[in-house]
Amino acid sequence: MVDILLRGGLVVDGTGSEPRQADVAVSSGRVVAVGRLEGAAAERVFDVRGLAVAPGFIDMHSHSDLSLPSHPCASSSLLQGITTEVAGSCGWSLAPVRRETAATVLKRLTQALLGSVPPELGVGKEDGEDGPAWHSFGEYLDHLERTGIGVNLYPVVGQSLIRAHVVGSDRRPATVGELKAMKALLEVCLEEGARGLSTGRSYEPGSNAPTREIIALAAVAASRGAIYTSHVKDESDGVVEAVEEAVRVGRETGVSVEISHHKAVGEENAGKVDQTLALMEEARRSGVDVTCDAYPYAFAQVFSLLNEFPGVERVRSLEETARLLATDEFRQAAVGELIKAAAPEGRLKGFFGRPHHYRVVSAGGDGDVEGLTLAEALGLGDEEAAAAPDPDRVRRLVDRAAELLLSHDLTIDLAATMCEDAVAAVLGHPETMVGTDAFALDHRLDERTPVHPRHYGTFPRVLGHYRRERRLGDLAGLVHKLTAKPARKLGLGDRGLLARGAWADIVVFDPETIGDRATVREPYLAPTGIKLVLVNGRVAVEDGEVTSERAGRLLRR
Repeated sequence: MVDILLRGGLVVDGTGSEPRQADVAVSSGRVVAVGRLEGAAAERVFDVRGLAVAPGFIDMHSHSDLSLPSHPCASSSLLQGITTEVAGSCGWSLAPVRRETAATVLKRLTQALLGSVPPELGVGKEDGEDGPAWHSFGEYLDHLERTGIGVNLYPVVGQSLIRAHVVGSDRRPATVGELKAMKALLEVCLEEGARGLSTGRSYEPGSNAPTREIIALAAVAASRGAIYTSHVKDESDGVVEAVEEAVRVGRETGVSVEISHHKAVGEENAGKVDQTLALMEEARRSGVDVTCDAYPYAFAQVFSLLNEFPGVERVRSLEETARLLATDEFRQAAVGELIKAAAPEGRLKGFFGRPHHYRVVSAGGDGDVEGLTLAEALGLGDEEAAAAPDPDRVRRLVDRAAELLLSHDLTIDLAATMCEDAVAAVLGHPETMVGTDAFALDHRLDERTPVHPRHYGTFPRVLGHYRRERRLGDLAGLVHKLTAKPARKLGLGDRGLLARGAWADIVVFDPETIGDRATVREPYLAPTGIKLVLVNGRVAVEDGEVTSERAGRLLRR
């Protein structure tokens, strides 16, 4: 007798081959048979006639390592059929960590993304009490193992954390001794279970490293058979040169390279993805193992203009914040902070630096500015939007941004935007895989923290909108892109396939109704069409509801 029998489904086995009617038997966490299994007995039998049965989806780019301590069931991931996540992306991970890095870089990061700091980081505790609940990478993985997690985690260590640990926030190359220490720390992380190294080449403190420093660390990863994932230096005007850097890292070290959430921000840069895809193709022909992943949306991470405003504190009520925004003193202080941050590069950071690249995706009040670029919403001409950060100009920006917030109930949510056809071009390339660039959620975040619909909709959107409406590929080919292809890239030989002996990570869905429902205004809407999800042979989602199982495993190196 087997544990679970899936009877009569359309098996899409992950190889890309033609789907076929078959039964799937599961025992002790693994697939034990696929075929006509008449007469087979099972503890639980699921009639899946009329439904597709596929390997669980593999998220090639996730930040769930940041949220799993507080959202261990990973409900938003499971509901869209994700059973394995590559996490520790964009140079960020929750380990290795010291009290100082927890209280600075990780506090800022988690506050911005999650709306709060995980209590396990120990930030804000009284002197004399313990700091972070873990320090080493291995201790962090042990913590997750003890609490249990809903999905399999393929852990990657962030270069920003390694650099912060050794060099701090200094904007300079590492010394010989510091580089030696970073390489040694990376060795320890890999020994303790990290499967790769990630960089966020546009994020401090990791961005302070020159290319040769990244190459030195990537060489350590390559020597251990680990991967290198990179949020490249520039995803807009300089995206071609940024991809060239990632390819160079692979060429000079032999490391397997994954370019994260590949895109070209700004309508004027849409054609550059043809160049970057061709660049990667040429690199592969010359022996460089370089691929990319993407998400199926034409806008990036959603941020609140209010939360990015210098001097705004989340602890204030909205009423207090509105009164603050109206004062001359606050606005002038914000001008000073923006100019100070602009000094190293001679241009404003974030939204104010490239207001034509960010679009209003959600607005309070009557929503009249939704769909406009930030430059348009602020009434900026092309020349003013690109001007140098002199005090008068920055004050005008601050005044207009404050008035925009005040006239729209303090709700202006922004995202960098891409051309839809360019998104489809990247997503449709045979060597592109799929990543959410999200973090798993078990419950809603606070109302002041915007959430991108990709948290709930990424994979169903690929198999729904991009398969049925955009005709990006057939069912077998797209399932291969979501399962066996990433498993091969990651060296997971016993996942990503429906075959005897493979781990039973399985998703059962209706190919005619699977789709995303989440939007910017309603980002927590679960997708349609997913009926059943197994993680390591245990039922994690049944009839569209997440069970109490935490069947995920730490896929340590």
